[in-house]
Amino acid sequence: MISRISAVKSWQYLVSVLLMVLVLGEMAGFWPLKLVQRLEWLGYDLRVQATLSHEHDPSIVIVDLDERSLGELGQWPWPREVVAALIEQLFEGYGIGLLGMDIVFAEPEGSQLLLQWQRLRESYQDLPEVPPFASGDEILAEVMARYPVVTGYYFQSRRLPGDPPSIGQLPPPVNVDAPAELINSLPWPRPERYSSNLAVLQQAALGGGFFDNPFVDGDGVFRRVPVLQQMDGELYANLPLAMIYQLLGQPPLQLHIAQGGGLNQLEGVDVGGFLIPTDARGSALVPWYGQRGHFTYVSAADVLSGEADPALLEGALVIFGASAPGLMDLRSTPVQSVYPGPEINASLLAGILHQSYRAEPAYSLAAGLFLLGALGLAITFIFPHLKSIAVLLVSTLLVGAHVGINLWSWQSGWVLPLAPSLLLLLMLAGWHLVMNFWRESREKGWVTERFGQYVPPELVEEMVDTPESFGLEGEERELTVLFSDVRGFTSFSEGIPPSELTGVMNRLLTPITRAIHANKGTIDKYMGDAVMAFWGAPLRDPQHARHALDGAFAMLQALKEINEEFTAEGMKPLAMGIGLNTGPMNVGNMGSEFRMAYTVMGDNVNLGSRLEGLTKAYGVDMIVSETTAAAVPEYLYRTLDKVQVKGRSAAVTILEPLGLKEQIDAEVRHWQQRFEQALQVYLQARFAEAEVLFHELSQYKSDDKLAKIYLERIAHYQSEPPSSDWEGVWIHTEK
Repeated sequence: MISRISAVKSWQYLVSVLLMVLVLGEMAGFWPLKLVQRLEWLGYDLRVQATLSHEHDPSIVIVDLDERSLGELGQWPWPREVVAALIEQLFEGYGIGLLGMDIVFAEPEGSQLLLQWQRLRESYQDLPEVPPFASGDEILAEVMARYPVVTGYYFQSRRLPGDPPSIGQLPPPVNVDAPAELINSLPWPRPERYSSNLAVLQQAALGGGFFDNPFVDGDGVFRRVPVLQQMDGELYANLPLAMIYQLLGQPPLQLHIAQGGGLNQLEGVDVGGFLIPTDARGSALVPWYGQRGHFTYVSAADVLSGEADPALLEGALVIFGASAPGLMDLRSTPVQSVYPGPEINASLLAGILHQSYRAEPAYSLAAGLFLLGALGLAITFIFPHLKSIAVLLVSTLLVGAHVGINLWSWQSGWVLPLAPSLLLLLMLAGWHLVMNFWRESREKGWVTERFGQYVPPELVEEMVDTPESFGLEGEERELTVLFSDVRGFTSFSEGIPPSELTGVMNRLLTPITRAIHANKGTIDKYMGDAVMAFWGAPLRDPQHARHALDGAFAMLQALKEINEEFTAEGMKPLAMGIGLNTGPMNVGNMGSEFRMAYTVMGDNVNLGSRLEGLTKAYGVDMIVSETTAAAVPEYLYRTLDKVQVKGRSAAVTILEPLGLKEQIDAEVRHWQQRFEQALQVYLQARFAEAEVLFHELSQYKSDDKLAKIYLERIAHYQSEPPSSDWEGVWIHTEK
């Protein structure tokens, strides 16, 4: 049995280790699994949605190119004079503090009109070469030069075949307080192309920031954005950082870099004391505040018409961008599947001002691999030894603790991986739960098949839990054996028809067996109306003697109850004799190749049988050996005799258990003490004194056969005195 269990557990260990290696390898990046990555994204999004702060910052406002503005002022692009009027109105009419443009002006305003003019000249050669209108770019540039305006542009990670060269002019790069060698050693995003604003506009602006995102996840969701990108050896800031950079007077950026082992790893970017935690590539997790519309929106049409609320815009940091679906500035985010790009930039801007960015610790991967490996190994080698219910309980606690610690870290500003560890816990728990349940079912079936006829169901369950504690092989153990025999059953059964006798036997043996099972006993065999049982095997039981004695009294009580039924039915009551002995015995599966039985053998087993045979001679229901009595001091005993039984040369002290000491009343205690006194006087060969004492005992309890036995022996020894070496041993030759 143990070898089969070991083989199953070996497979259980192996698969568990393979599952652990699979997840650890995915986490380390050796074999990325799309399922795990998508689960991690899902876990991230759920944490974002569950912990949105909904903190409103009235100092950040979005001037929106919404559908109403397009309906009133015409489709985009608007004439540059209109944009210039909008900017002037924002600063002069509403007194905003800073304007960030989430829009790029990459082409001259008149380019499309000029193209149309040239086509007209092909048909009408008398038209002048220069059209009679002027571009509004100069007007827009002149207005931008008067106010703090930060333009927007975008990078393109890869220049595809057929793409034109870069368009427009980049703003001045940010000033970084770090050696060029250190800056160039970091794995910044390095785009190959950009689309920026016209030179005349960019030169008029205070600065500029990009609003593209090369770090969109594989499911198309914006979760992180680059803070800086490097092109031609220079670093450029995203739009929110560029706005803060200009607002603070262009302080040099400080790079937070972890150095070790000759490697440099970026951990954050500091602008004037405002820290933005980043990963090694310089990207930051977007600090989400709420769903679409969380920030203050003001329609561009209302700004131009002067109908906007001045209280909303005065002194505000404004982002000018589009939420109209047709302008393609809508993104998929953890918060909502359709989310305006300007509001993403507003969230990034608020994150800088409120320092609410969450960070992924640089050590999280190494720590996660170590902890996950340690936890996986612990589960691998502990779970196979637990019951299925314990596996389920411990797994639930581990999953709860893991999720709880992860959420606590999240609330503290640290983003730790969730999906790999959670997936590993669930897979290992599921695997071990299934295997343990299957193995327990097999083990229970095996144990029930071999021991179900001997032991109670609760012991079968315990044996399944501790398969290493028992076996079928023969071994010597200290056990307690019990023999019982119903007296007078032959005469009792004479008046019962043979067809009914089986039912009567079952009615008799069932409660007796139940009493043995209830006290952890093992039925060895039934021999007609006799029962043989033992305690301490197949499961080890340090209290086997106590349980055996408890079981014996329970058997007598069961017989008393069944006698009430028999007498009520007109049948004779039955009596029972029980003998118990404790000592080393050989136990195991014994028999032949044709039939095996789990049984006990040995000299101490024979003694138990002899003691049962003496109960009738001494007129008592139960006799135990001195070894059993010594093992159960909680009971009160009456010493019966010192006897030499058949098959043994040494004398044995036999005793009658009277009951638990705590349940014996004073009268019985007094009677027991007087009997022990009389027996001691008898064993000292003071027969005259002993005769008086036993006579008093026989008068006190007239139905006590033992006092009469000793009076008969005293009479014998008074006529034939014993030898000088007499020790009071009575030799029994009967079985």
